[in-house]
Amino acid sequence: MKSILAIEKFNCKKVLKQIILSRKMLLAGVFLFSMTLICQTGFSFSNDLRSNGYSLIPAPQQIEISGTNIIIDQSWKVNVGTGGTKVPYSGLVKGAESLLNLSFDGSGSKEIVLTVSDGLLDKLVTDKELAKQGYKLTITADRVEVTGNSEMGLYYGVQSLLQLLRPLKNGKFSLPEGTITDWPDLQLRMAHWDTKHHQDRIETLKRYLDQSAYFKINAITFEIEDKYEYPSHPIIGAPGAFTKTEMQELSAYALERYIQLIPVIQAPAHMAYVLKHEEFAHLRADGMNYQVCLCDDEAIELIFDMYQDMIDATPGMDYFYVSTDELYYAGTCGKCKKEYNDVNRSQAWVDFANKAYDWLKKRDRIMLSWIEYPLLQSDLKKLPSGLIGPIRDEEPKDWIDDMKKAGIRQFAYSSMQGNEMLFPNYYPTFFRGRDIKGRLEDASKTVPKTLKNDADLIGTFAAAWGDAGLHNETFWLGWATVNQYAWSIGQPVLEQSTADFMDVFYGYDSPDLVEAYVLLEEGARYYEDLWDNVISKERGPGYGSSRGKGIGVDRFDLTLTLPPLPSKGDIVMVPEFRGRYADKIEEAGRLIKNNDRLIAILQGTLTSVERNRYNIEVLLSLAYLERHTINTVLNLAKVEDQLLVAASARLDFARGVSQLFEAYKMVDEMIEEEKTMWENFVAVWEKSQFPKCRSVNGKDFVHVFDDVKDHFADRRLGLEYMMAPFERMDLEGWQKQLSSIIQSYAKAKNVPIKANEIERLEH
Repeated sequence: MKSILAIEKFNCKKVLKQIILSRKMLLAGVFLFSMTLICQTGFSFSNDLRSNGYSLIPAPQQIEISGTNIIIDQSWKVNVGTGGTKVPYSGLVKGAESLLNLSFDGSGSKEIVLTVSDGLLDKLVTDKELAKQGYKLTITADRVEVTGNSEMGLYYGVQSLLQLLRPLKNGKFSLPEGTITDWPDLQLRMAHWDTKHHQDRIETLKRYLDQSAYFKINAITFEIEDKYEYPSHPIIGAPGAFTKTEMQELSAYALERYIQLIPVIQAPAHMAYVLKHEEFAHLRADGMNYQVCLCDDEAIELIFDMYQDMIDATPGMDYFYVSTDELYYAGTCGKCKKEYNDVNRSQAWVDFANKAYDWLKKRDRIMLSWIEYPLLQSDLKKLPSGLIGPIRDEEPKDWIDDMKKAGIRQFAYSSMQGNEMLFPNYYPTFFRGRDIKGRLEDASKTVPKTLKNDADLIGTFAAAWGDAGLHNETFWLGWATVNQYAWSIGQPVLEQSTADFMDVFYGYDSPDLVEAYVLLEEGARYYEDLWDNVISKERGPGYGSSRGKGIGVDRFDLTLTLPPLPSKGDIVMVPEFRGRYADKIEEAGRLIKNNDRLIAILQGTLTSVERNRYNIEVLLSLAYLERHTINTVLNLAKVEDQLLVAASARLDFARGVSQLFEAYKMVDEMIEEEKTMWENFVAVWEKSQFPKCRSVNGKDFVHVFDDVKDHFADRRLGLEYMMAPFERMDLEGWQKQLSSIIQSYAKAKNVPIKANEIERLEH
């Protein structure tokens, strides 16, 4: 107790940040979690739920609890009171069964009552759209009342109740006695599903909707590209793409959970998924796959056909996302009469945005759009009033002012992933001379920063890009964090929000997962930083970059240079691998211990976690890929050492052959480890998503590289893009060369090789 009181003199948030940033901490996660636990139990932040043993995310606006716990068990009954409907009722009953294995049989006298009371929050919330989502939770010893300001608010009150139910022994649960009054600060809280590089199974997406509703996320921007069948142009749909019926089913499922499923159609740029097909070749701008010609009426008609297909697939939705991002070459087309320059491409962007807005308005859809480069600030005034667009926390105030003058409302944009491989940069770290910002900390500050610049915020957007191939299961902490600070701006402190997420998402018996996340991130940054960048032999130069046509067009691949092979006649060799990769070998030696700790945490959690076990399986698959990466570096160094031992024994011919064969066996073990790891990896990932770029009913996936964007996840047809850097090393080809050297050397020196060894070498 003395240590806790002593720590009260410090700023816990500052201490935690220093721990995370410390480059000397080998196990930052251990200290991170320990300090979080001490801080949360020793202090009262925005509420006292956590100090009483409960977690709720997003954190509520007002709490009054007595400090007494009440007991809930299956004998309680659930009653629908005034204004309550079957949707919140079903949400409570089904949620209790699926999340807690709790079935209310109503055999006792105690009850949970669900009611709607319009005007419940009149004295607290003036904005009617926000008040609609509000609720009041009143918990007493024999009665729990969940009252919503509307049916939506009642549904959110149910989600809070489900989160607060803390498991006890013998199938019973506790709740804090008292009252929670809650409502959001921002109307729209959007999470971004980027599925253009993979296709989730329908049951996976329904689970994602359930989890989104659990965190009170109320909009999903669904970036789907060719994973929809597009009835007007079926060639666009990838093999096995979602049908209209499936999308309508998913839309209905979303609406039942008060979630807007917002289509995101990549166009006019990022259209390789369309323009790769020869029947659309004549619509390409300047012959590239990246973008259509904006001066071609047929191209615009094609885009609107796709819009209509997605509107038909998502009935009941209010919004539509026109993805006008990175339209670098607006106006680059032989059919365009104006010169291609900054002014004219900005005008071309404006012209398309206005056409899309008018088209969608006639179909009762509110248009969201990226409002960015190459649009000039001076052209903001030309955009339609009623448009909704993003702002980042670094957006200058004069840009925001001009958006407001144009009648454009904003949503605060936070990205939970950019170009990171394997796992997001959630926490700030110092890695190999680089200070890496923590995306969680940025997300917690985005809304206050934008409001400081007088933004007219309608909501938030939690982006999570799939271009580097990350599994969607790695994004939940980010999605929930952005949503937290849209619901209750500026509170609680980030460390509490993260701890609450771990309790709510995995269950209360998951104490080491903050550490696991830190260690996963560390291994991911090593994987990302390990490789050499070599000019690509797999694809030609690109079209250009954001700076213009023909600029920065070289493509690069990731790989490592294998140790040199000994000369064939006398097995002389000069070592290179240890010298070339000395720092990375040293780092691998340190990381292997951390990776052992990571795998131990995740394996232990896999058997004890209360919910979302599949998420742990995905994290574990990544941990094993990180281990394989570390082992590859360490083992290649050992292989080179073994070849040097063989070279030093070359005058003892038999020993030289024997030592070469030992090196060969070491490579065999590396190849077998990779095969085992990869089989398990694919099996885990394909539980939630279909095989990437599959063939279905005789229809094959058409694979053509984008002319401009270089996405890691596009580098192979299947999941093998994750292994592409290893494949380029061609370890098996290197091993075959070693086999040839061994056999020719043994033959030249009259050294007999055992039959089983010859079989192994020839295999």
